[in-house]
Order: sequence, then structure tokens, then C-alpha cells
Amino acid sequence: MKHPLISTLALLLLASASVSEFAVAAERPFDGRWSVLLTCPDTKDRSGLVKGYEYNFTVTIRDGGLQGEYGAPGHPASVVYTGQVSEDGGLQINATGNTGRSDYSVGKVAQGTQYNYTMQGKLEQSRGQATRNELRPCTANFSKL
Repeated sequence: MKHPLISTLALLLLASASVSEFAVAAERPFDGRWSVLLTCPDTKDRSGLVKGYEYNFTVTIRDGGLQGEYGAPGHPASVVYTGQVSEDGGLQINATGNTGRSDYSVGKVAQGTQYNYTMQGKLEQSRGQATRNELRPCTANFSKL
């Protein structure tokens, strides 16, 4: 026969473990939906002017993972963001996509050409920013929704 005190203690331990796990999950300050404004201003390459553009889309951050997209993945003028957000707000992004019209692409590559790049930055409370590491200057400004 089980002792009632042992059963009660076991239930309390299970309940406190569940509450602790929930508290840890709830402590992630950057989890949620974020609006992203990606701005890539006009720039120049050896062929001349490369037009700038802006994309406005949302990303979701959950348990330190970042996921979001602009446009339809695999189609022209699209980008998919995946990445990681550290506990202190450090931001690492991998972007993959397909180019839009050639006058907006470095090297004037054909529309729909696949590309990828990385970004790094920092989130703080409800705002943040990341900058593109390769090819052309771009900035992504983040606002928590």
C-alpha cells in the first residue's frame, strides 16, 4: 500500500517541475512575431547602377529559432529567413531566395536566379537591426508585434 504522504510529495514534485519548465519557456524575451523591414539601397557594380528595394514581412522567433519569408519561396523576388537568436539578443540569419528583376540584382543576373547571404545583428527588447554580410549593403530593421 502506498503511503499518502509519499504520493502527495511525488505529485508536488511533478507539478513544480512542470511549472519550472513553463517558466523557462516563458522567460525568452524575444519569442513572438516580429515585423521586418529589409532595405537594400541603390548601389553600383561594374555594370553601373543596381536599383534598391524594400521588403516588409514578418518572422517568428520561438525557443531561439527564427523563421520567416517574403514572397513565395522559389519564385522571383522572394527570400526565406532562418536563424538563431541568442539569450542576449545576438542575431544570426541565413537568407535564401530568388532574385527579382535584373536591374535590382548585382551583376544584372536573370530574374529568378537563386541566391543566399548571411546577416548578423542584435535584438533589444522590442526592436533590433541586422546587416547583410555579403555582396551589397542591406539592413533589416525588426519591430516586435
